Amino acid sequence: MKLKIYYMKKILVLLSIVLLCGCGNENKDAAIKEYEKVFAEVSELEKRISQSDWDKLTGRELTELYGIGKELYYDYNPMGMTPEQVTACEALKKRVGELRTRIVSRVESVLDGYRFTPYCNADTLFENTTAFPLYLKKGEKLNWRVSGASPLTVRIINADSRSVLKTNAGKSLAHDSLAINNTAIYLVEINPKGTQYIDFNINYEINDMLRLTDGTRVSSKKIGCQKNDFGAMAVPGVKMQKCFEEPRKFTLRGQFKAAFSGNSKALVAVQVPAGATDILYSLRIATSEQDHSSDGEFHDNLNNSYTAIKFLGLPLYSKSTSIGLLSSLLDDNRPLREEDAYCNMYVFRNQKQAKQFQDGTKRAALLGYDVDYSTIGTQSCNGRIPTKGNKTIYLGFENERIRYTNYIWVEVEAVVPITEYYSMKYSLYDISEVPDTIPADY
Repeated sequence: MKLKIYYMKKILVLLSIVLLCGCGNENKDAAIKEYEKVFAEVSELEKRISQSDWDKLTGRELTELYGIGKELYYDYNPMGMTPEQVTACEALKKRVGELRTRIVSRVESVLDGYRFTPYCNADTLFENTTAFPLYLKKGEKLNWRVSGASPLTVRIINADSRSVLKTNAGKSLAHDSLAINNTAIYLVEINPKGTQYIDFNINYEINDMLRLTDGTRVSSKKIGCQKNDFGAMAVPGVKMQKCFEEPRKFTLRGQFKAAFSGNSKALVAVQVPAGATDILYSLRIATSEQDHSSDGEFHDNLNNSYTAIKFLGLPLYSKSTSIGLLSSLLDDNRPLREEDAYCNMYVFRNQKQAKQFQDGTKRAALLGYDVDYSTIGTQSCNGRIPTKGNKTIYLGFENERIRYTNYIWVEVEAVVPITEYYSMKYSLYDISEVPDTIPADY
């Protein structure tokens, strides 16, 4: 039967009783009653100890047992006692001392070679290099067993000194150990050399009782870095590049008023930077020409959203994930919407047709605008337009309303794929600051 925590609490009660008996009771009857109580509790403790599976006790349980063993003490005041009572008390005193020695030595024997296994899993799919951090102290021993179907590489790294201490490469099984010479944060880095299923067991042996519950844990944080920095990892990312220095503002008069003055149409040419795969636009439509404080913030807001996403450990940009990433950025930065303000937006990729729209020589419905990315009767919105290799994309706006004037603010960002680099920063924090989701004997 495993010694559970509630047994620990019961033992602590016993400890207070045992210590009470050593205070020199002058009343013989009281001393005899205390003797009987201690005798019963010691018998119960011995029973529990003998039934415990020592190899399965957690670090916290072992530490509590060790502390109890160290503090076990019994003494008595023989004044007024008969020789038989003195003999019984002396026998109990000896018994408590032997129990103390038994508990302490047993815990110490379990501690010899005691292993923590923070990382252990089978049949895990690895696609990229993954590092497992541990805080190890001088004199401890790190062990690892990593196996896959194909050759892989395991590196042991001192994250504090940024040095590689050991490398297992070229085989499908890495089974090794390392004596720890310096107290530091260490990384067990597994590189699958492709995509494969891997079994791994990473553990370490301690040599200090305090390590059973010292509560030291490692936290990690992704930070940006340069290509040649230690531990730099390359990821596909993007940069946002302004297509306009300031928001483009247009006044679209109603159809009736435009017949006498002004225009119900507007066209803006977006010059696409080299390498851009998409353009993102923010379109705000209003019935008042008053500017809003959010106008002109599209670039900064997109960059802030992108920074928040890229440090969450998510894939940033690829052919398969680009639409999802850009949609997330746009969802976070939708412009203010007025229910009574709307217009048509047409996307042209041909300069001649864009000019025909602007000059009014042909109705928009008769022109070859990009149906997939144009919007009819839209309110304030934002969106994505793939460049498809075009160096210039034309955005045409039209107010089809008869009487009311619309005011348009347009901001456009080009999305240019780049390679970004980041590394992991490791630090220590105390388990007391962490919820109960982390096991006590992690």
